[in-house]
Amino acid sequence: MGCDKILGVASIAAAAILLGIVAFDVPYFKSIYFLRIDLAGAAASTADSNQTTPFVDLGVLGFCTDLKNGMGLQCSPAKIGYSLSSASQYINGTLPSVLSQNVNVAAAALTKALVLHLVAFGISIIAFIFALLALLGIPFLAECCADCFSGFAGATGLVVFAFDLAFFFLVKKRVDDVSGGHSAVMGNAIWLTLVAMLLLFITPILFLIGRCCGFGAKVAYKPLRH
Repeated sequence: MGCDKILGVASIAAAAILLGIVAFDVPYFKSIYFLRIDLAGAAASTADSNQTTPFVDLGVLGFCTDLKNGMGLQCSPAKIGYSLSSASQYINGTLPSVLSQNVNVAAAALTKALVLHLVAFGISIIAFIFALLALLGIPFLAECCADCFSGFAGATGLVVFAFDLAFFFLVKKRVDDVSGGHSAVMGNAIWLTLVAMLLLFITPILFLIGRCCGFGAKVAYKPLRH
């Protein structure tokens, strides 16, 4: 059992866990989000201890908002594609200016594409299964499939990461245009996606090194026939 296979399985497992956490961030994993918007139009902070004004955190399947009114974090139901206009039920009044129509239209359109995170997570799970079969000594095909799916998941992760950046900068610009400040900040989910993508790209390289070294070892120690 080669170290390359163990490292390959470990890297895919770590990537799958990270993608799973990101795919089910707020409203499930409440400390993981893509974008935080300060509802008061002030400067937003990624540290909850420094965030003294009301805010809303955006995730793949929904959002969570803390109005700093003693009720804590209130989260929307999980669904694919959501609108920030539904935050009015938690605010009990008109939406803040930072959640203007322009911001809502941009966010509602872009959140539907965040479902790609679920796709990347699903592909990484398939890659992990094949990598595990390769680790257990199942034929060469399992290792090739692990390479294929991990590379596919990595490519999907790259697309997702690029979209995440576009999502962040577009919504942030709309928010800052309204508030005139730094009312939107990048969340940790984007960086977790980047780490997962890099791990998935590394995995096929680890398997390839293992195959090459294994082949070299077999040739080097092949007994001579007389």
